[in-house]
Amino acid sequence: MNYPFYHRYVYPVSEQIEYVPEKRESTSRNTVTFTKQLLNSLQQRRGRQISVATSVEIIKGTLEEVYPDHILVSNEGEHYQIRLEGIIYIN
Repeated sequence: MNYPFYHRYVYPVSEQIEYVPEKRESTSRNTVTFTKQLLNSLQQRRGRQISVATSVEIIKGTLEEVYPDHILVSNEGEHYQIRLEGIIYIN
């Protein structure tokens, strides 16, 4: 059985269109800017009462210290180190 119509959609390699992936803008610059703004905002709130929501629980206490990758919140003698990536919102 000969099906010549199958061959009309096959082109030689030299005539095929070369696929060039799109260049997308990196989101790392936006992430770095957001992280800097978040850290600056948290630095201003040191020593104040805050409420930090994570995926596990909501932690209420005093913001003791701000580090580049986490914050330190204390509540009634207990200290919580909360990574910035784990924060859902801060109130």
